[in-house]
Amino acid sequence: MEEAAIIAQAGRLNSVTVATNMAGRGVDIKLGGNSEFMAKNQADNENKSEDLKFIEDLTKKFESIINEEKEKVIKLGGLYVIGTERHESRRIDNQLRGRSGRQGDPGESRFYISLEDELMRRFQGERIQSIMDKLNLPDDEKIEQSMVTKSIERAQAQVESLNFEIRKNVLKFDQVLNQQRDVIYKWRRELLTSDNIENLIIDWRDDIFDDLQNNIDNYKTQYETVEDFQNYVDDELSLILSDNVKKRIIKNIEVNDKLEIISSLESLYIKNFELNKENFMNLARMGSLSFIDQLWKNHLSEMDYLRSGIGLRAMGQRDPLVEYQKEGYDLFEDLIHNVKLSVVRLLLNFEKISQENNNLDKEKKKISNINNGDKIGRNDPCPEGCGIKYKKCGIDDRCIKISETK
Repeated sequence: MEEAAIIAQAGRLNSVTVATNMAGRGVDIKLGGNSEFMAKNQADNENKSEDLKFIEDLTKKFESIINEEKEKVIKLGGLYVIGTERHESRRIDNQLRGRSGRQGDPGESRFYISLEDELMRRFQGERIQSIMDKLNLPDDEKIEQSMVTKSIERAQAQVESLNFEIRKNVLKFDQVLNQQRDVIYKWRRELLTSDNIENLIIDWRDDIFDDLQNNIDNYKTQYETVEDFQNYVDDELSLILSDNVKKRIIKNIEVNDKLEIISSLESLYIKNFELNKENFMNLARMGSLSFIDQLWKNHLSEMDYLRSGIGLRAMGQRDPLVEYQKEGYDLFEDLIHNVKLSVVRLLLNFEKISQENNNLDKEKKKISNINNGDKIGRNDPCPEGCGIKYKKCGIDDRCIKISETK
């Protein structure tokens, strides 16, 4: 805001304003000064920045002063813009030139460059220097030939073309992550706003079951013994089932029976769903959001790490963009699979989670009844919450009652 207030007064009489070539963009430089900024500045000094009537009166007061000053500035030639070098972009230079001719106001602009400026050193600088050496021109000689101007414009055009290619390439890299973001955000929106997410969860379940069945079928072509195959299936099921639940599913494995395991898993899913439908779907919704958020954050870190070093692939005659797209896709596939796997694992073990929660509720209820004055049974938990049965609490120093430490 302070920068804008300074730039806005660059058109006042006898004022010299030093700024970068990007300063004050969007600020109107009026010859004679900007009454609005002058009024706001005085209102701030007098702690009346909230008094709109006071600011309006000040603006009108300063306008009369500015109109007189404007006529004097116009007679002197208007705003004079001096550039100490040429920018890489011709657009920026033109914006600076445009400062000196606001809405038909008089003005002039002039740019000074050196052969040691970065733009000239990178493009055409040596060529112009050799010409100057041949002409034996002194160092303080002004050069205003069209040849120099055209050389500068060609250099700017080359830089603009290079920067455009860089931006276009960056956009292509960003597009890879943007496509992945669309998928993740679509999932999150559905989980957050949809009243029924059952179809989404079923699709995830079917994908995980299909992957499991494909892995088992593929392994059937290479196992050496039935025991080896059983161990493989046991390991695969360990990814989605707790040990107790897995034992019920995998009692006897028939090598040639393709549907036994998957059908058992589907039955387990339906059983858990019917156990408590509302809690089941609430767990699915909250679990899905939690897994998506955590795994997506990890994925973004991995993609950022991949992006930082992918440019080195060019040394091996490989396109960094193609490599980034390929490896980024593989990482995203892993993310998708891990989200689905985590949710399905959570839901297949729903019965165990519900049982643990029920047991915890019972324990809390017992302790609550005891604390309310009910008679304590010998096998009831310690009312102090130490986790040991009441009859064993404090015996042989196996437990220290919490009450004794209070």
